[in-house]
Amino acid sequence: MKIVCLLKQVPRGDAIRFDEETKSLVREGVPLELNRFDAYAIAHAVRLGDEIVAMTMGPPQADEALRAALALGAHRAIHLSDRAFALADTLGTSRAIAHAIRDEGADLVLCGRKTTDSETWQVPAEVAAFLQLPQVTNAVELESAGDKLQVRRLGDDGEELYELELPALCSVALPPEAADVDVEPLPVPEAIERIAVWTAEDLGGDETQFGQRGSPTRVLAVRDVTPERAQELFTDPGEAAARVRELLAERPRPEVAWEKPERLGERPGASYDCWSVVELVEGRPARISLELLAKGRELAGKLGGRNVGLLLGHDLDTAARQAVRYGAEAVVMVDDPQLASYEPELWAGALAQVLEREQPHALLIPATSRGRDYGPRAAGALELGMTGDCVDLGIDKAGRLIQFKPAYGGNIVSVIMGATTPQLATVRARMFEPLEPNDSANGELRRFELGPLPSSRTRLLGKDASERAFDLDEAEVVVAAGAGLGDADAVEELRGLAPPGAALGGDRGACEAGLIPRSRQLGLLGRSVAPRLYVAVETEGDFEHAVASVKASVIVVFKQSETPVEGTADVAVAGDWRTTFPPFAAALSGD
Repeated sequence: MKIVCLLKQVPRGDAIRFDEETKSLVREGVPLELNRFDAYAIAHAVRLGDEIVAMTMGPPQADEALRAALALGAHRAIHLSDRAFALADTLGTSRAIAHAIRDEGADLVLCGRKTTDSETWQVPAEVAAFLQLPQVTNAVELESAGDKLQVRRLGDDGEELYELELPALCSVALPPEAADVDVEPLPVPEAIERIAVWTAEDLGGDETQFGQRGSPTRVLAVRDVTPERAQELFTDPGEAAARVRELLAERPRPEVAWEKPERLGERPGASYDCWSVVELVEGRPARISLELLAKGRELAGKLGGRNVGLLLGHDLDTAARQAVRYGAEAVVMVDDPQLASYEPELWAGALAQVLEREQPHALLIPATSRGRDYGPRAAGALELGMTGDCVDLGIDKAGRLIQFKPAYGGNIVSVIMGATTPQLATVRARMFEPLEPNDSANGELRRFELGPLPSSRTRLLGKDASERAFDLDEAEVVVAAGAGLGDADAVEELRGLAPPGAALGGDRGACEAGLIPRSRQLGLLGRSVAPRLYVAVETEGDFEHAVASVKASVIVVFKQSETPVEGTADVAVAGDWRTTFPPFAAALSGD
């Protein structure tokens, strides 16, 4: 099997600095490394393939990432290097890579689920769209099955097992078991003959398709949004709990209102609707969908239009009425038995039909494991700009969607605008508050007549819902367990002591030790969460884990030592957690 591995060289996140005077990132002297998720992809390729080609697009120094790929087991490498490729967004990047893969040929394309610098999650699905390949993203296991591939995918609603026809594309979230992805790049003399450099001319086509000219989104500004943290140390758990309550009161939830704001811009003028995809959990709209309906109502007011909910699936009437109760003025239902279970090509194909025929001015998509899958694929198929993992949204006076996108762990935010319409964005969970439900609200319910869908080359073989993780996006309190807890009994003890309704996650060490399921790994290599209260117990204090909770309202850390508090914590409680956590939890709940 011939496998092409897509990879990227990224700055080390903990070394990034922001210059307040120039309002830009300081890149000089920042060490570079192979994106870890891409290293995972190469490790999978070594197990599955007999010809492995590493491919990257970047400046000359990106050859170091290719040399690392060769050290991990790739046989040769292709370096897409040309000034014509510079300043490409995800669509421009995906288009160039797809040209190169088409020329090179592959039975399977593997890549990491995201890059740790920009965290868009979009390139894999957009490349698959350009090449019209079946896809599975966020894969944790891949096994060859003759002329097919079986892939276990990590989703918010559990693990899904798919069978794909080859050729195909997969993005991976974890390395194969016991794989070593930490290697030194090959020395230049040993690697140089195995690296081919391709320019824009080598790819053929029109150079305006590549780089900045082929990219429909633009970065308008970059901001440092690192939140201020109290950094206070306590040895008395009761005093710590009292301080946490004070901080929660000082940092109230964002205000939301049913009343829509006035339209922006000159009058008279065109009015536009704002649409939001409403994803379901257990048959009901997920909290993130309710958040988008609330934000969509605000944006629709500024656009002078309606707040429209979009539902994909089957038997959607009850969920549609729920969407109206939470702020939708109209609901469009793409209701079809083919969409009853999630299959990427079918859902992306259905969404593409809606975008082409309805032409919504703006469409917000939940940044869930599914939304990051079908959304970018539909954007790639229609060559529309999309901004991934937004943490805020706005409207300018011309009616364009202003998108705030985090990078480098979340403390650096880019302000982005797209040039294509419909304007698309995926949005992180818990960035906004849902509206209070209104049982007397009225809204138009309309069915979208779905045309023929593409033949799915992806078949869902089974689903394991025993380790669902959507509660990490919905819970008011998230407790993060660290490997320092020691064993599974300690984790269960912590679970029993946690506040009612709290969701339990873990740092990388705890997940690698099997104490916490991989679906619940928190951090740059896992997932980010934004609860009202984040409680870390015996976790690693490094950058990789700390970025998990950047958007949490209040952060509490339980640690052994009484050393001064540094980094992201508001409150640190010193001492043995078995002694300090129970009275803290009791005092916090008022018991």
